[in-house]
Amino acid sequence: MTPAFARARYRADNYLYLLVEGDDAALIDPGDPAVALALAAAHRVTPRWIIHTHGHADHTGGSAELRGRLGAVVIGHGADASWFKPDEELAGRSELALGGLGLRVHHAPGHTPGSVLLEWRGRLLTGDTLFWGGCGNCRHGGDPSRLATSLLEVVGRLDGALEVHPGHDYAEANLPFCLELDPTSAAAQGRLEAVRAARRSGEEPPPSTLALERSANPFLQARSVEALVALRARRDEWTPRSPVPE
Repeated sequence: MTPAFARARYRADNYLYLLVEGDDAALIDPGDPAVALALAAAHRVTPRWIIHTHGHADHTGGSAELRGRLGAVVIGHGADASWFKPDEELAGRSELALGGLGLRVHHAPGHTPGSVLLEWRGRLLTGDTLFWGGCGNCRHGGDPSRLATSLLEVVGRLDGALEVHPGHDYAEANLPFCLELDPTSAAAQGRLEAVRAARRSGEEPPPSTLALERSANPFLQARSVEALVALRARRDEWTPRSPVPE
C-alpha cells in the first residue's frame, strides 16, 4: 500500500489525522471514535497506534474506546498524562519508529506542558500549538512564556516547506486579527480568500506551509518572548472591529 495521509473534521472545527505506511497506520488526536473508525475504514486499515499532540479532552477523548476496539497503543507525552493514560511515553524522544511509520517529534510546551509537534513526510501536525493564522491559547493548563519560547526556538528552526496541519480550523477567526495588525499583508489576505473559497465550495481548507505562516501569522513574526506574550494577551482580548469583507 502506498503512503496515505488523511484528515477528518469532527465537532465544529476539530481535526483528526490518519497516517498510513504499508500495512502500518496511526491515528493522530482521534477525539471522536466514530469519525476515526470511519476514516480508517475508508482507507481499509486498522490503526495500531494512537498518537496525541497534547492532552486536552477534545483531542484525547476517543483514546480509551479506540484502544479497546482496535487494541491500539496510545502514545503521548507524560507531562499531559493527567488528561489521558498513554501506554508509551514521548518525553525525551525525538523520533518514533512504528513499524513502517517513521516520525520526528518536537516537544513544544506552552499550550500544555506536554504539547508536541509531529513531523511526517513533509507535513507538520501542530495540534493546538500553531494554527493557521494563530497559535494556541494558554487558558487551560498552559504557560504563555513557554509557548513563546517554543514558537521561537522549536517552530522557528523548522523547514519552511513543511505543510501545517493543525488540530483545529480557526483560520477564519484568526486571519482577520492578522489583517487588523497589518492591513497590507498580502499573505494573510490571500490565505483568508483561499480558506473562504474552500468553504463556499464545500471543501476543507488547503494546508498552509510554515513559510506562508511566517509571512501571514504574527505569532511567527515576533522576535522575543516578551513580544509574543503581549501578542497572545492581545489576541485573548480581541474582538473584530468590523467584518472582513468576502
